[in-house]
Amino acid sequence: MAETNDTVTIMDIPFMNLTKKDFLYYHLFPRLNRQQKCFVVTANPEIVMRAREDKSYKEAIQSADYVVPDGAGILKAAKYKKTPLQERIPGYDLMLDLLKFADVQGLSCYFLGGKDYVNEKVILEVEKQFPGVKIAGHHHGYSDMDDAKIVEDVQKAEPDLVFVALGLPRQENWIAKHYHRFSKGLFIGIGGSFDVLAGEMKRAPQAWINLNLEWLYRLLKQPFRFKRILKVFEFMARVILKKDKS
Repeated sequence: MAETNDTVTIMDIPFMNLTKKDFLYYHLFPRLNRQQKCFVVTANPEIVMRAREDKSYKEAIQSADYVVPDGAGILKAAKYKKTPLQERIPGYDLMLDLLKFADVQGLSCYFLGGKDYVNEKVILEVEKQFPGVKIAGHHHGYSDMDDAKIVEDVQKAEPDLVFVALGLPRQENWIAKHYHRFSKGLFIGIGGSFDVLAGEMKRAPQAWINLNLEWLYRLLKQPFRFKRILKVFEFMARVILKKDKS
């Protein structure tokens, strides 16, 4: 993704600067209607920091057609740089909006990632909540998953959307590595969204989300995320101290 007048660059990652509604209606929905392939990254500070430390991962992120800000830290960094982003675009919300569109349009979806039973529950939830969605296929995200078989499955199914929930950096690396082998499809990495959709993990209450405190809610519910949260503070420190070239 190249830097344009519609992007804000943070640590060499160009973020789309638009609302979720505009992103959907002026970019993603038209591409789906044209069956035009695209790669979407929903990036938070942890992803940006990982890209800073891992050159190949940065290249994977930069190869995406769109990078959108998923994380209050990204918005705070952009505001500090005096190049504010319009709003946060959470991966989970984006997934739901895409599923609603697929439901109405009768589009097909492939679901890759999550534990085996979580992946199965996701399919059941999609069939219940979005009956118009065609299930093109699905596969768990265990580390021993057969890449060649999954790629072949996706090639044969030719889904309109491919939701990849392998966590960072696996999901973006997987898409970037195999993207050229697919003729169509909107590919998007969505982290732990399958756990929420399957009912295995509760999302933060809306009041916490509105206050940009979803990260704190997750930390209180999942203390093991402490080290990951530290990356957010390191990210902000680097932005403030201007230790990275933008």
